[in-house]
Amino acid sequence: MSKKVTASMQTLVGIVTPYAWDESDRVSAVSLSATDDEEYIIENSGRFLDLLQKPIRAQGMVTSGKKMHRAINIKKFQLLESASISE
Repeated sequence: MSKKVTASMQTLVGIVTPYAWDESDRVSAVSLSATDDEEYIIENSGRFLDLLQKPIRAQGMVTSGKKMHRAINIKKFQLLESASISE
């Protein structure tokens, strides 16, 4: 019984949202609420903590599986104007 995990390079558009908090209630990890109505945990969150609630276009390796959250390791990203999120 092997866990089927898929990984592929994708480009996603969405808003950076809080995902986890530390003991002091500071955001410690973020996710991408994408335009495909899915949430992707940003594996390299540290770089994106300052972009909370900002729309971005992110390109990176997306992993997903049956019993795991979707995740993205962002390689490149572009900050978007709020108006262009509705692409």
